[in-house]
Amino acid sequence: MKNLYKKEINYYLSNPIGYLVLILFGVFANFLFIKDIFIVGSASMRGFFGIVPWLLMVFIPALAMRVLSEEKRVNTIEVLLTLPFSETEIVLSKFFALLVLAVIGLFLTMSLPISLSFLSKVYLPEIFIGYLGLVFLAGSFISIGVFFSNLTKNQVVAFLSSILLIFFLLVLSTDYFANVLPKFLNDVLIYFSPIFHLQNFVKGVIDLRSVFYFTSLTLVFLFLTIISLEKRK
Repeated sequence: MKNLYKKEINYYLSNPIGYLVLILFGVFANFLFIKDIFIVGSASMRGFFGIVPWLLMVFIPALAMRVLSEEKRVNTIEVLLTLPFSETEIVLSKFFALLVLAVIGLFLTMSLPISLSFLSKVYLPEIFIGYLGLVFLAGSFISIGVFFSNLTKNQVVAFLSSILLIFFLLVLSTDYFANVLPKFLNDVLIYFSPIFHLQNFVKGVIDLRSVFYFTSLTLVFLFLTIISLEKRK
C-alpha cells in the first residue's frame, strides 16, 4: 500500500495539473476572504468556512476524477488488480494520497487566520477546529469522487457525477427545501447535509455526531468502491 500511495502522490507532484488545481483553490479561497474584509467589512472567518465547501465541491472532483477512470481508460486496472495488493489497499492508497493533497490545498489558506489575528481579535483554536472540520469534509468528498471515478472510463463523466451528488448534499441545508417540504422532513434532510455538520466545527465544537457523520459518509463510498473493484475479478 505504501508503494501505491507514493506512486499516486508522485503523479500529482510531478504533474502540473495537480499544482494548478491546488493553486487555483488557494487563489480563490484567499480572494474571497480578502473580499469579505475589504468590501463587506467583515473580519470573521465564518464567511470563509461558508464558501469553502462550495469550492471543494469543484476542486475535489477535479483531483479525484482520474484516479480510477484513467486506469480503466488505458487498461492498467486489470494489471493493478493482479498485483499483490488487495482492492482495499488500492482504494485506500488513492484516497489518502488525495486527502494529503486536499490538506496541502487547505494549508495554502492558513495565512488567512494568522493574518486576521494581527488585524482583529480572533480565537485561533476555534479556527483550527474549523479547519479540522474541512479535512473531514474533504475526506467525504474525496470518497465520493473516487467512487464515481471507478464507475466510468470518462474523467468528465466522473467529474460531473461527483459534483452533482456533492451539490445535492450541500443544498440540503439551504432554504430551498425548507420552502417546499414539511418542516419535519426538512429537519431530517438537513442532518444529511455536510454543511450542517461543518457548522459544529466552525463554532469550535468537535461534536461526535458530526465526526460520525463524516466518517460514515466516507467509509460508505470507500466500501462501495472496494466492492465494485472486487466484482471485476
